[in-house]
Amino acid sequence: MKILILPGLDGTGTLLSEVAELLTSKHEVTVVRYAPDLYAYQDLKTKVQTELPADDYIIVAESFSGPLAVMIASENPTGLQGVVFVATFAKTPIKVPKFLTYLVDITPIRSRLLLRLAQPFLMGRWATPEFTTRFNQVMHAVPASTMAGRLREVLKVDVVRKLMTIGIPTIYLSARDDRLVPSRMASDFDRFPSNILEIEGPHFLLQANATESSKHILDFAAGLG
Repeated sequence: MKILILPGLDGTGTLLSEVAELLTSKHEVTVVRYAPDLYAYQDLKTKVQTELPADDYIIVAESFSGPLAVMIASENPTGLQGVVFVATFAKTPIKVPKFLTYLVDITPIRSRLLLRLAQPFLMGRWATPEFTTRFNQVMHAVPASTMAGRLREVLKVDVVRKLMTIGIPTIYLSARDDRLVPSRMASDFDRFPSNILEIEGPHFLLQANATESSKHILDFAAGLG
């Protein structure tokens, strides 16, 4: 069974190296990297679909990529056996009037102050100087216009109906201390008994608690045969 990991908002996959290494002990793992000029979910879907494995595989979708995984899985692609959703959402976690979504274009997304303020929401008490350095490097590697575009996508997305059409097994890894995506967002994914698994950690669950996260992913894959 292959594992395809879809990254968070930055799209680089750079912050997923630890969990990918843990999963590689049992499976062939590919961390998808989004082109730095792509931000619309539809465009990202079209690109990711060209990279889907020919063999059996599962998708692990982190945060921003949850709706993207829903869009892909709802089309029942050949070989897809299951999806692991991680600290994500099927509809926007922040309700704002549509015209206000364009305010992100004038927000200094990569400013030092904003990046510093984001840390408590992303890593909380799990933050380390090393991670902060890596996070800042990643954020500065992606064009500000792309980050703004992806944030606009988050603010208007709603794929709940598509989620309900997915017929393959799914699980949702919920971060117990997530200060960015409200816990109520997990309810849209509660399609089967024990479908939602709560794990100790912040929004950046795969980074802060890679060990427990990878264990649940490996157990899920094993259960699919």
